[in-house]
Amino acid sequence: MLVTGCLFTIALVFGTLVTFTTGLTDWQHISSFKQQTDYGRMCYRTVQNPYVYFGTKTTYGAVAGNDLQTPPDCRPLQVWMVSRHGTRYPSKKKIEELKKLNELKTMITAESTMCPEDIVAIKNWNTNLTKDDHYMLQRQGVEELKSLAVRLKRQFPQIFNNPYTENNFKFLTSHKQRAKDSATVFYQTIFNRNPENELPIVQTSDDRFYLYKCKQGEDDDDDTKGQGEVKKFEDGPLVRSVVSRVSMAMGLKQNLSYENVSLMLESCKYEKAWYIQSRPPWCAVFTQYDLEILEYIEDLKYYYANGYGNSIGESMGCPIVKDLIDNFKNLARGKNGPLGLFYFGHSPNVLSVVARLGIGKDNTPLLSTNFEQMKTRKWRTSFIDPFASNVIAVFYKCRDGNKAMIFLNEHSIPMGKDDCRSCPWEPIEAQFNAITSNNQTCNLDMCKNSAILSSINLVVVIFAYVIHELCI
Repeated sequence: MLVTGCLFTIALVFGTLVTFTTGLTDWQHISSFKQQTDYGRMCYRTVQNPYVYFGTKTTYGAVAGNDLQTPPDCRPLQVWMVSRHGTRYPSKKKIEELKKLNELKTMITAESTMCPEDIVAIKNWNTNLTKDDHYMLQRQGVEELKSLAVRLKRQFPQIFNNPYTENNFKFLTSHKQRAKDSATVFYQTIFNRNPENELPIVQTSDDRFYLYKCKQGEDDDDDTKGQGEVKKFEDGPLVRSVVSRVSMAMGLKQNLSYENVSLMLESCKYEKAWYIQSRPPWCAVFTQYDLEILEYIEDLKYYYANGYGNSIGESMGCPIVKDLIDNFKNLARGKNGPLGLFYFGHSPNVLSVVARLGIGKDNTPLLSTNFEQMKTRKWRTSFIDPFASNVIAVFYKCRDGNKAMIFLNEHSIPMGKDDCRSCPWEPIEAQFNAITSNNQTCNLDMCKNSAILSSINLVVVIFAYVIHELCI
């Protein structure tokens, strides 16, 4: 009876909802990363392997791969890339808020459970950030884009040994300064010269990269009000336990506010991204388990804003993925095309491509109530969308036919039914053609109805989860 009921319910759901699937095998590289040992309340100043996974503020080098390559008997014809800007400074509002930590550091008492070295480091902490640093590219962000350009030049000399012309290489960037600066640094490193003119900026009519009409413009420090599952998790017992442990670490008899604990985390993760080998003082108030819990907040946020928890999350990536597929299709048909296409933007730009390609998709939805169950989740923004995150696709002409490879942060992504990493182009084209070939649906017009869609979105996700639990 239960099985019959489940089958009927599933049929009803799928009869009502039309769902895209790319057919891509789920990205499973995350589970292969070495897990850090939980150091509990050990002295942070001396711990050997401090936790470095801070969601979208993770430093690129902590999670980047080394898979860029040209398969044997192949020649690259085109490199296509979408990249987030490099490591940046906070917003001017956040910079002002961080000054409050000077007051909070004086609250540490003799009852603190932190080691003396960590207490001294916090008491000596200060910030020299000013409002002029507002969202600007930090020097670590410059190095991230430089080193990425160097690796691409080294791996694909057949592409990058060619001189820059507007026909050979296409650039497009967000209008935000951090994205423009990232694109310029990349250009300078690739071509050993400055651009003669300002690199092209995306137009508001360009559905490939201008996502503001879907209220998905950029990564925003000031967008801190959690909604839906994010708010439930922030108000829930796990986050409350983090607040209690941080308060006890400082030797306080009463709990700090969650907002103050969040400020400590902001200082911790920004400084770790800026100075990779450093031990940021405010990281010491957290245990690794605390940081894992707080990392999940960011995963929930982007899962429901730009990922599979958003009813239009995958669809938002259709226009930019269509750009990729159309460019590769032209090459497969013997047409001439650019040697490289490079797009520089923000987290939503990268995540829209990730979701449309089917990367990092879990069988179980991320919820406020299943943190422990989702410890090995694929949707983990630390690995998917660190600073300078990127999706790179390469089209190859090979002795045995055309091939393509897709890389996420320089990790090769398995594609198709065979989980191939260097794949024949024809089945890849066929796989995506049904999604990208319909000009009437492969645009952002659906965002006009996004308010209606978002109101039913969470109900759909939770309903699917209940079905999964009952029937599997």
